[in-house]
Amino acid sequence: MASAAPEAPRAPRRERRHRGRALPPGPPEPPILGQTLRYVRDTLGLMREGASYGDISTLSVRPALVYQLTHPDLIHELFVRRHRVTGRGPEIETMRYLMGDSLVTSDGEEHRRQRRMLQPQFHRSRIAGFAEAMAGFARRRAEGWSDGARLDVNEEMTALTLEIVVKTLFGIDLPPDVREAGEAIEVANRYITARSHQPRTLRRLAHRLPTPRTLRFRRALASLDRMAYGLIEARRASDGGDRSDLLSMLLDAQDPDTGEGIADDEVRDQTVAFFAAGHETTGAALTWTWYLLASNPEAERRFHAELDDVLGGRLPAIGDLPDLPYLDRVVTESMRLYPPIWTLSRWTFEPFELGGYDIPAEALILSPQLLVHRDPRWYEEPLAFRPERWTPEFRAALPRFAYYPFGGGARICIGDQFALTEAKLVLASIGQRWRLRYAGEGEPGIVPLVSLRPAGGMPMVAERRR
Repeated sequence: MASAAPEAPRAPRRERRHRGRALPPGPPEPPILGQTLRYVRDTLGLMREGASYGDISTLSVRPALVYQLTHPDLIHELFVRRHRVTGRGPEIETMRYLMGDSLVTSDGEEHRRQRRMLQPQFHRSRIAGFAEAMAGFARRRAEGWSDGARLDVNEEMTALTLEIVVKTLFGIDLPPDVREAGEAIEVANRYITARSHQPRTLRRLAHRLPTPRTLRFRRALASLDRMAYGLIEARRASDGGDRSDLLSMLLDAQDPDTGEGIADDEVRDQTVAFFAAGHETTGAALTWTWYLLASNPEAERRFHAELDDVLGGRLPAIGDLPDLPYLDRVVTESMRLYPPIWTLSRWTFEPFELGGYDIPAEALILSPQLLVHRDPRWYEEPLAFRPERWTPEFRAALPRFAYYPFGGGARICIGDQFALTEAKLVLASIGQRWRLRYAGEGEPGIVPLVSLRPAGGMPMVAERRR
């Protein structure tokens, strides 16, 4: 079972207005601060309540007015038809502290330029070249477990995906300074989440002040800079060898318009962005998948049986994935219930109409996958883990943005196929030899950081399959 109460019933609508403009309905607004404090303390609870007022609702998170979309048609309108008049607004400023002007944080023509330059590096043939490393690292990680050992699977999967992304990103095994950089990403993640909840003026002031939280972030950023620039310098000084890793591809890349190479500062920004996004989100997806399998014995039995039948104990290869349809459904259903990136946002550059309302310029719009993926209008028993629901017929009938764990439109995640391939190969490599039993008390809570984390980790017991 998924660890969340059913979504709240639709609340009665009441007319709201802001500066003479009719607003979508939303939760009652306390005076002065509106819902700001609740948004900081209970983000998911407030967003769920907002969704109970309709497919488009408003949240008063001072000084911003936040629009929330929970209908696939409205999300399609936002991501596909309105992508040229929306983008990353002030709320992305905290991510720029970490990732600079990277593919994750850029907008408009600059985003399109970077995507055209980087897209060839994520071709299926490139991903296939990483498959052996993905499966091999997963097998070696599990070989360090002992039968009956109690593990924090969240830590295990995050460490594993860090090893994989370092090998594929930099072409090296995990050195001590990169292990330190993984810890720095965790510090930065919590800093970004905390700062993003603050008004822009307060956020900028707090970022300049030497508070303990800001000083921890600065140390983390310095650690990441040392790692990134050190690896860039070493790779530029190397005399050939294997040039198939992503760092080499970045250094060899050319601007699609000018034909010029890219500067080290941009390589640094892209490297840190892929480093951060490439292991944290996949680690979270794997963690939740192991929990869901452990909580659903029949799904777990079918998962293991398919692996035994197709692989017979050998390491999986990328060519095996089409022969593992139930594994694909397990991953799909897991990311429905626990999408690693659980909400997406857009900032409006121009006014436009959406859902019968006039949306002004400089408005923030949220589209939370976590709520849309659990909507009973699209999913029977929406809180149940049912991989078998993902038949070709079901997929074909599902509205386009009723399922969008990697976003959509012009900003769909460039690494979606990389992440899916990695998740499947890791699950297949470990699942052949191991069964993981949930050892927590009650269902794990959800911590909505940049990615969706289990509160207090994910305690599980490793059992060797006989």
